[in-house]
Amino acid sequence: MRTGAWAAGLAALACAGSVRAHHSGYMYQTTPIWISGTVIRLELKNPHSIVTLEDRSQDGQVRLWAVEGPPQTEVDRTSVDEPVPKVGGTIKVCAFPYRSAEEIARDERIRGGPDVSTWLSSRTIEGSSPRFVAGHVILMPGGEMKLWEIHGIMSECMRGADDKRQGWLDFLNANPRVRDLWCGQRRYEVVQSNASLREFVEEINSSLAAPCK
Repeated sequence: MRTGAWAAGLAALACAGSVRAHHSGYMYQTTPIWISGTVIRLELKNPHSIVTLEDRSQDGQVRLWAVEGPPQTEVDRTSVDEPVPKVGGTIKVCAFPYRSAEEIARDERIRGGPDVSTWLSSRTIEGSSPRFVAGHVILMPGGEMKLWEIHGIMSECMRGADDKRQGWLDFLNANPRVRDLWCGQRRYEVVQSNASLREFVEEINSSLAAPCK
């Protein structure tokens, strides 16, 4: 199962414990979505910072997204060198949605923790309540990229992005933390079991200034 394979690859990165704390990788889907919107709220807090985006369609429909990210302690540590989303700015996010409450409830790897069904459904009500997602990579207003939440498959973000080459290569070459995460995700079963994704990953890797071994 693709979700399980990806989650197994994230096991070393995901922390166990309360659902309201740092969530298990098993809770997220493996196929990302790209969201573009205006930042209307920024909450820097522990265990997750939240960027709330307002996404307006051409016909005037409004949708709110709550993009989960790192704890405030991590943001404070990295914000000196890396930009942080600001209220009023327009950003694009490669995000990984939660699996359905039903899927999570059936997953024995998460079973035994708090009941997530009511909590998850209450946080994803359509309309005025935002839909919560894990924001993996943010494209900032000036075009620079920022790693936001570790949960995700960066190569899947790259395959779905408009810029699949130089911008991403610069991002990987310039940030050791991003490169380490990229090198780790090459070993995920979901990457290794998908021939086209594996080929894409190795092609990108061979173009890095210091390819992963």
